[in-house]
Amino acid sequence: MTSAHDTTFPVPRETQAASPVTSPAALALPEASTVGDAVEAIRRHGDGAAGPYYVYAVDASERLVGVVSMRDLVLARPATPLARVMHRGVVGVAAADGPEAVARAFRRHRFVALPVVDDAGRLAGVVTADQVIDSIQREATEEVQQMFGAGAEESLSTPWHLSFRRRLPWLFVNLVLAALGASVVGFFEGTIGAWTVLAMYMPVVAGMGGNASAQAMAVAVRGIALGDADRVSLRRVVARELRVGAASGVVTGAAAAAVALALHHAHGPLLGALVGASLLINHTAACAWGAAIPFLMKSLGFDPAQSATIFTTTLTDFLGFFTLLGLASVSLNLSA
Repeated sequence: MTSAHDTTFPVPRETQAASPVTSPAALALPEASTVGDAVEAIRRHGDGAAGPYYVYAVDASERLVGVVSMRDLVLARPATPLARVMHRGVVGVAAADGPEAVARAFRRHRFVALPVVDDAGRLAGVVTADQVIDSIQREATEEVQQMFGAGAEESLSTPWHLSFRRRLPWLFVNLVLAALGASVVGFFEGTIGAWTVLAMYMPVVAGMGGNASAQAMAVAVRGIALGDADRVSLRRVVARELRVGAASGVVTGAAAAAVALALHHAHGPLLGALVGASLLINHTAACAWGAAIPFLMKSLGFDPAQSATIFTTTLTDFLGFFTLLGLASVSLNLSA
């Protein structure tokens, strides 16, 4: 007697609205069956079974108790009980596991297929490595879209009005945050009027901070997706990024200071020092902030990548403008 169990590839809660990937049927036989029974079952099921890779043994309650590979079946005699050739230490995944957890299981054990079991240990189906690759690829593209405020399910064929409705709320959030950043410029209007060359370096300081923040954020999002974040505390992550930001800020700040001195030597070394110091401060803070934002979004129940660039860009713009113009204002007051 044989039984085939159909299942769907586990989809995380936040993407259940998307079409699930259907897994093949898992070929399961009672543990009292023989090798000959298993071979005959494979012949009857043909390509419709997940058994091109494995045959699974279940007890009377359909709980998974063993697995037999095709190699073991070929080498065993037909009359051999399945219980004698099956492996009882079955590696599987839970039906509630998300794609990241399933991908980690495949990476750890290097199998081409893994059984899926429910909370009671009953065989619910099987998931293959190809399905995991497809699912992770889909998740990765969704996260890229979410990082920039687009809907996770949006595609090139999505009707324009749906894309408009999904993007507009985050654009308004970006508008409000950008206005906060612009308010800094208004606060230092007198400083810019007295030292107009600063306007040339404002986007440089802000843009470099934004790039540094995006790099740190990408590493953090990937670490969360791969499960590496579970082994490293947020404090260690931020401390590491502070060092990375400070080191890169010193190098890029020195380079920008040299350019400022070469292009605007009439202003003396002070302009270069201001630009270099602003880059150092903004780089250091941007790396720490970019790494922390995905963790913060996750703790609030959002996707770690959801519109993270909007928040990081606003902070780096705000801090970059404030640092450069603030230091320039202090310098002007001291020289007055």
